[in-house]
Amino acid sequence: MPTPQIGSLDAASELFNTEVTTKYQNSEKLRDTIEERHGTNGTTLNVPVSDEIEMNQSNFAPTDIQITPVEETNVPVITKDYNLKTVIGGGEETLFNYDKIVTHARLHAKAAGRMNDFVKLNAIYSDPALLASLYTVPITVGVNTGINQGKMSDALSYLEAQGFDDMEMYDISMWAPAQLKKSMQDDDRIVNFFYNDVKPLTNNRIQTYLDVDCRFVGENGINRIPSDGGVPTNQYLVPLVHKYAIVQSFNRDVKTTITWVAQQDRWELLTTFTTGSNVIQSNGIAMMQVNDPFAQN
Repeated sequence: MPTPQIGSLDAASELFNTEVTTKYQNSEKLRDTIEERHGTNGTTLNVPVSDEIEMNQSNFAPTDIQITPVEETNVPVITKDYNLKTVIGGGEETLFNYDKIVTHARLHAKAAGRMNDFVKLNAIYSDPALLASLYTVPITVGVNTGINQGKMSDALSYLEAQGFDDMEMYDISMWAPAQLKKSMQDDDRIVNFFYNDVKPLTNNRIQTYLDVDCRFVGENGINRIPSDGGVPTNQYLVPLVHKYAIVQSFNRDVKTTITWVAQQDRWELLTTFTTGSNVIQSNGIAMMQVNDPFAQN
């Protein structure tokens, strides 16, 4: 969340913090799920991706050691500039004005978080050719047509077969539409104590399953998981993403400033950041076909 630079307004904003109510809306859900590089320069970050190399067998003779070439592919991460500006008129210069400043600051923070998620999602969903090439678990796998143990295990098996290190400790995250959580709760392999030592039905928490960091995203925002928009059955492609499959580059981190502009008789709130993301290893992403509403397989 961006930190407002508001100087003498700090105390007043805190006093009226409890008076603020905003409409239901998505917040940032995909923080810390991919590799981020901050403080980069220029509009494009070239990420060298090295191919695998193998050891060579030699003999005991004192001859030159064979040189193995290292092949590298440059993957460009193109950054774009994002900004949001709102104003509050000086005619509202009452204590209620502080209330509005806090409201705007919160709205800016949520908007920046949603855009940050959207940049990550765009790395996958904006490229039809990439989507078509990704390993995809069919909808018929598992106990239902939603998210379930069978589909997740299939996707994880694929990712591990690619040779990725660190397959545990939440280096793989699932980016799922929130309404599909109920399909996971429908699967006994996820909610039954014989298979799981947490209580997702009692506590309504599925923060992790199979050591996957489960992130659930709502529909109220630009950072929703895209679907085919089918009626009455809506189909999604839900990704399992290895942390090092996507790189996000930040030229400028998220920053919010709140400024009194006397000559314009208004407060101005400005949020900016410069970022972009790209898939650098497509075999670090596995997709799952899922339906909403789900049905039994």
